[in-house]
Amino acid sequence: MRHLSAQQIEIEQRIRAHEDNTAERLATIRVLEEQWDDYRRVMRENTALFEQAGIAMGADNYFVKKDLVARREVDSYVGQLAHEQAEFFEETASGIRSSSEEELERMRREKAGMSWA
Repeated sequence: MRHLSAQQIEIEQRIRAHEDNTAERLATIRVLEEQWDDYRRVMRENTALFEQAGIAMGADNYFVKKDLVARREVDSYVGQLAHEQAEFFEETASGIRSSSEEELERMRREKAGMSWA
C-alpha cells in the first residue's frame, strides 16, 4: 500500500481548499443573481400596482399619465440593468470555473509528479 508524501498531502489540502474557495465564490455569484432577480420582480410588481392605481385615479389625468410613463421607464431601465448583471454574473462564473479548473489541473500534475513516500 502506498502512502502519500508530506508534499503530496500538502498539495491535496491546497486542492481541497481551492475547491472550497471556488464553490464559495460561485455561491456568492448565485446569491447576487437571486438578489437581482428579486429586485427585478419587486420592481415589476410595483409597476403593475402603480399602473392599477393610476387607472383607478383616472388615466386621463395629465400627472397620472406622466407618472405612469416615468414608472415604465424606470421599470424598463431596471430590466435592462438586471439583464446586464445576469450576463456579467454568467461571464464571471464562467471565468471562475475556467481559472479554477486550470489551477486544479496544475496542482494535480504537481502532485502526480512527486515520488511516493
